[in-house]
Amino acid sequence: MGNRNTLIAAGAILAILGSLTYLYFAEFRGGPAQNMKPFENLGFTVAEETAALLGNQGRVVVVTELMEVQKSPNTEAQIKGFKAGLAKKSGVTLKEIKELKRSMDGDPRLWPAGHAEQLVKMADGAAAVVFFGSLSQEMSRGDVATLKASSCKLVFVTAQSPVLKPLLQQGIVHLAIVNRFPPKPEPAGKESPRQWFDRVYMVVKPEALGELP
Repeated sequence: MGNRNTLIAAGAILAILGSLTYLYFAEFRGGPAQNMKPFENLGFTVAEETAALLGNQGRVVVVTELMEVQKSPNTEAQIKGFKAGLAKKSGVTLKEIKELKRSMDGDPRLWPAGHAEQLVKMADGAAAVVFFGSLSQEMSRGDVATLKASSCKLVFVTAQSPVLKPLLQQGIVHLAIVNRFPPKPEPAGKESPRQWFDRVYMVVKPEALGELP
């Protein structure tokens, strides 16, 4: 793939994450590099929701997506918050933290070849895998089959994508933390970390799709 097509692919993938970036810049004027609390709050709440999904029992693998053209500066804060959240939940432990590299080659509408398989393999031996990353705009039958065959529960922390709702409806993805775009209006007074989370994010499950489009 030539340089021009590579840039197009990169742009298409980053566009999936663009709404997440918008949320942080819109909600926190100082910018995410200066205020990491939102990212920590996100990780903390993801840990709470994951523990509830597992009935407060089991080991969890966290997988963060590493883009070839951009390494997210908020990953460390998300993981810090996730660890803090799990520390409050006895019975659920963090087995491992892994990085899944995202190639810029190929059709930008799809996950790169082997992406789903790598994700599932990284979760081997865990009760759940929590994936902080982007979904594709389309998903191949092979990738769907690979995710469906996973022996652990799949938790996706991601931006909105047209493939997410079908994955939830089929019970392939067991829990998703998805941004609201735009977020709900900011209240006049102070809000708790959980109130902020519920205003900016949606917690969706196969049996409770809520406002997911």
